[in-house]
Amino acid sequence: MLRRIFFILLFASAAAAASAQPLKVEYGAVAGINVPDYKTNMATTDIKNKLGWQVGIVTSLKFGWVSLDPQIFYVRQGLRIKPEGSDEIDLKSNSVDIPVLVAFRPIRFLRIFAGPVFTVVNSCKQKQEGDRLDFGRVRPTLSYSAGVGTTLLKHLTIDLRYNGQFKGKSNVVLPDGSQLDKLRTYNVALNVGYLF
Repeated sequence: MLRRIFFILLFASAAAAASAQPLKVEYGAVAGINVPDYKTNMATTDIKNKLGWQVGIVTSLKFGWVSLDPQIFYVRQGLRIKPEGSDEIDLKSNSVDIPVLVAFRPIRFLRIFAGPVFTVVNSCKQKQEGDRLDFGRVRPTLSYSAGVGTTLLKHLTIDLRYNGQFKGKSNVVLPDGSQLDKLRTYNVALNVGYLF
């Protein structure tokens, strides 16, 4: 409930500030690494997370000290799951995420941002004997992102963001037929990019 109130207040204050300022548009590309943290509430299931990466296109509609930042990211993550009594399963998660962030820019080179993330494409593949087999979805369709970024030399950007989810994905059936009661995904991402 507090998260929803926070995001409503965030968007309302951004809209109020934006209505009185001239528009400036920025756009560019970013790439980075992410450290995923997949968790389940099943104590007998062991999960090993792997370092992931992402690339994306970013835009920024800037109104004074506030901006609306729609983005598109391709995100790649990996994990190994070992349910009790089963062999380890090696999974690769691929998704196309669309963060719609509101950024506050109290200082010209500093951005503090937060907003929802819509996952529009989400597939997972299992590595088995050298082949990759389609598995299904392990990430939710709606999550959130919050973080801080800086701009160096007018065009180079660096941002650190935390990506979380509102609720876990329930009843995830693994390729071997076993089932996870709830799977939650978090990650910390570091991105470097260039804005025009």
